[in-house]
Amino acid sequence: MKKIALLATIVLLAACEKKEKGYSISADVADFEDGTVVYVNTINQSNRPTVIDSTTIQQNKFQIALPPVENSDFNFLTFKNVPGNVLFIAEDYPLSMTIHKDSLRSSIIKGGVENELFFTYLNKVKAFGEEKIELNNQYQIASKLNETEKAKGIIAKRQELNKKEIEFRKGYVDQNANSLVSVIALGDLMNLKIINVKEAKEKYAALNDTLRTSRLGKNLDRMIASALAVSNQKRVDIGSKAEDFTAPTPEGKSLSLKQSMGKITIVDFWASWCKPCRMENPNVVRVYNKYHKKGLNIIGVSLDKKQASWTKAIADDNLQWNHVSNLQFWQDPIARAYGVRSIPATFILDETGNVIAKNLRGPALEEKISELLDQKSL
Repeated sequence: MKKIALLATIVLLAACEKKEKGYSISADVADFEDGTVVYVNTINQSNRPTVIDSTTIQQNKFQIALPPVENSDFNFLTFKNVPGNVLFIAEDYPLSMTIHKDSLRSSIIKGGVENELFFTYLNKVKAFGEEKIELNNQYQIASKLNETEKAKGIIAKRQELNKKEIEFRKGYVDQNANSLVSVIALGDLMNLKIINVKEAKEKYAALNDTLRTSRLGKNLDRMIASALAVSNQKRVDIGSKAEDFTAPTPEGKSLSLKQSMGKITIVDFWASWCKPCRMENPNVVRVYNKYHKKGLNIIGVSLDKKQASWTKAIADDNLQWNHVSNLQFWQDPIARAYGVRSIPATFILDETGNVIAKNLRGPALEEKISELLDQKSL
């Protein structure tokens, strides 16, 4: 009988422990009025936010106990009549937070392996971004002052920083294949075009089943499937041979890609109506003027519909290179052949017509042209 009673007690304790499983939030908050309502939100399988619980702030604090987490995912806090939110990962672990009303995104969140990995990743990526901005500012100043050696050194630092960032992002996916942060980091790698879809698919397959069937895992699977479909339609990609084409110039003559080739050639898809294209044009002009004598040629392929708009933009932006257009908007046959679905889009070709880089803008474009032609020309 004693054994039966002991067994019943153990079962009861186990049941109580299971019932108490879940996670909790304890927060210190600043500048909120007492009684301010705090909402805990999740994101459902349809990717829509849903309130799962709420509490109120009392004496600059609040606490709330929440149900067990089946699959780790993003949750976020919102506050009545206060814009913004506090993002975190829900996991069965007590969380402590320090929250400031005027800077919700700067909140400090502690507790749980997933949150530690996520915020470590987030802070490292932020640090890379800040360092890039600083280097870009230094480069612009050095260029304006004609400090060529200094500018060359800054470009080398930027290239090394890019390499370190790529290694960090890829390493984070590989080293945390059982963590939700690997799904987040892999999605970032795809969005930033750091890895191709084939590599993304391989890394996705290495994730555990729980992650692949999670909401974020399913979203990533759809992203990869969509990228694969687009990739299969493309005929021109890095490593492939650029397809030759012939189209009318602004003067009504026919000009081919083959006739426009240099040591390095940029095929630049743009249009007069494309604001990002027009904003990038001064940078392309500067790069062209700097490297044309070293062997850089450019052929612009416009997706304009009206001759007058096209030729006016060429003159207004001082685009001194070759231009062609069929004036067929998104139905342009060259854009279709190259798989162009957004502009500006650029393809950098070597002297044999092989595609060696794509879609570079700003400092990244000059870095690549410098690398290919002559670093000393900086």
